[in-house]
Amino acid sequence: MKKIIWGICICLLSIVGVYTYSHNTHNQDSSKEAYSLNDNIKDDYEDVIIKKGNEDEKILALTFDDGPDEDFTPQVLDILKKNDVKATFFVVGEKVEYNKELLKRQYDGGHEIGNHTFTHINVAKNSYSSVEKEITDTQNIIKSVIGVEPKIFRPPYRAMSKSVCDIIVSKGMNIILWSNLDPRDWSNPGVDAIINTILTKVQNGNIILLHDYNTKRNDKSQTIQALEVVIPKLKERGYKFVTVSELIQHLDKNKQVQK
Repeated sequence: MKKIIWGICICLLSIVGVYTYSHNTHNQDSSKEAYSLNDNIKDDYEDVIIKKGNEDEKILALTFDDGPDEDFTPQVLDILKKNDVKATFFVVGEKVEYNKELLKRQYDGGHEIGNHTFTHINVAKNSYSSVEKEITDTQNIIKSVIGVEPKIFRPPYRAMSKSVCDIIVSKGMNIILWSNLDPRDWSNPGVDAIINTILTKVQNGNIILLHDYNTKRNDKSQTIQALEVVIPKLKERGYKFVTVSELIQHLDKNKQVQK
């Protein structure tokens, strides 16, 4: 009997171990594939895909993915308000359903709202029709809350394909990625690691990637603590925080000057 019980326990531990490994490496594996997808199509959609702003200006776009979250998004908003900073939130449609007042607070606070699909799918691995529905449903629920549709879209896992780009073009939107500033806060690297990554790698025109969604596996308290430090320090260095659309406007003006 004892041998049977031990056998069951070992099997259960093995299952949990496999699940945990696959769950924890999901973001990493998806990112590797997504980067290669981006490289293959970025030249064809140069005006649609935005990774960075004007390198001649000390401006930054602070962005947050995967919310709104009832626990952590309000804390992020409080920090932004305290520091007089406007940011951009790429929201997931199904989470908006349960946090409509929070989305309204984000928008009313002067922050920009972006589309991050309805269920956080890998858009490069789904059909054209399903991806279009994900994006459209998210546009619709956001508009039902704040009265306007987002003009910007960020694909989960940074995954893209030509068909995804075509959908975004048809809706008159831009795809927003990021350049060198991803402190991987979703992996809980530690408060100091998040701070150091941002402060040592920051460059003019950067789009900074962070997250404001909490799961039991991914506690965003590290992100909250890091924000309390990096925002004042970056402002001390002379950086101005803008929304992503403002960043694009500065980029467009720079292109016009060069012409």
